[in-house]
Formats: sequence, C-alpha cells, structure tokens
Amino acid sequence: MSSIFGFLHTTNTGCSVSHPRQHFSSARQISIHPDSTSRLVYLTDPEGLAVERYRLLRRRLHTLHPDGGVVLMTSPSPGEGKTLTSVNLAWSFAEVGNSTCLVDLDFRSPGMSRMLRYSFEEGGVQEVLQGEVEIDELIYQLGEHPLYVLGIKKRLASPGHLFYSQSMQRMVSKLRAMFKWVLLDFAPVIPMADISEMTENIDGAILVVRTHKTEKDMLNPAIEAIGSKLWGVVANDCAISGSAYYGSYGQEK
Repeated sequence: MSSIFGFLHTTNTGCSVSHPRQHFSSARQISIHPDSTSRLVYLTDPEGLAVERYRLLRRRLHTLHPDGGVVLMTSPSPGEGKTLTSVNLAWSFAEVGNSTCLVDLDFRSPGMSRMLRYSFEEGGVQEVLQGEVEIDELIYQLGEHPLYVLGIKKRLASPGHLFYSQSMQRMVSKLRAMFKWVLLDFAPVIPMADISEMTENIDGAILVVRTHKTEKDMLNPAIEAIGSKLWGVVANDCAISGSAYYGSYGQEK
C-alpha cells in the first residue's frame, strides 16, 4: 500500500446521524498513565508526526462524511494495529469536540483493555446486549474530551450469536443517536465470518493493514468480505524520519 489512508469510496452514504444528546457528565473516568512503551500518541507525543497523520485522517473522514457515523474498524488478521488505530483515531475526533464512542466488539480477543490497561470488571458490551444494564451505566470517559469507551468484561470463544441479535441492532442504534462518531473495534476479517452479520448495522468500515506484516494474498479477500461498506484502508507501521509510529503519506489511491 502506497498511502497510509487511501479512500476507496468518495461519496457520502447519505446516512442521517443525530448530534449527541448528552455528554455523560456523570460517566466514570479512566485515568491513563502511559509509559515509554505506549503507542497512544495523543498522550505520549501530542505534537508528533503520528498525531498529524491521525488529524489528516480525521479531516478526510469528516469531509466525506460530515454527519459522522458508525464505523467498523477491522483488519485482515490479528496483530495489524486495528485497536491502536481505533483508539488514536477516536482521540482525534474527540479533541475537536466530536462526541465519540469506542466500542470493543472483538469478543475473542478484547483489545481495549490491553490498550488502555484497564479491566472492565463491572461489565460492558455483553451485559448491555443481554439487557442486564443500560449503556450509560457502563460507559467510561477517557480524559477531558468527549471520548467514551464501552469495553468487554471477559472474552467469549463463540460470540457469533451476539452479532445477528436484535439486541445488537438496538445497541448500535442507541449509540448512533448518542454520539456523532461510533468506532467499533471488531475482530479480524479472516478467518472469521462475523463481519457479514454486522454490515447492516454500520455506515462504513476501515480496513487496517500493517507494513511488512499483512500478507498480500489476504488483502483482496478482506476487502471482498467487507464489500460496499468499505470506506478506506489504513496502512500503519511505516517508517518515517521523525516518527517511530506511522509512515508518510504517499499518493492518494
């Protein structure tokens, strides 16, 4: 891939997204204390080149989809940086006042807990889907911006039934009404078939690939699995002078 973000679709989907009705002033906060190994660049290197790449990505998404939307974040296989991209992109939206929610939907390998170094012991997505609690009871705010997260309490080996349930549709609809941007950190596309159950609930999807990691023969099957909902591709971990995080932008695809 020659560009860190190449848009494959340049027309607005026409979806209507409500502006946030509340900012969860009573939401519990997660305090993040990154160390030298953290790649949460908005905290570790707020003036760095990686942050600028996320801001450029944010501007392009906003230009193409000014109303925001529900975006599924995925990758062809594990270890390509989809959770890292989800968190940093969400931070980018929130820093300019866009009410944004991160939702961990990778039940087999929840990444949000690892990335934020926080254990969602009081519950999360599964409990909401089972009707045990409401979203606003388990949502957490990150920092001072309108950035919120709904995590996963424990991993599930076979979560497929959750994706095609009416409860999932209701949860996504509620999140759509509450926030301008909803980023769903989803499982890798290959070899799981879960994404086919979610496409009707989303406005678009972003495929995250990793330089020198993603196998070329997995790219086309991943794109085909996402289908017409694919908004673009992010290539990360590209070396660039001055940044150890993300690469330079090439020509837009």
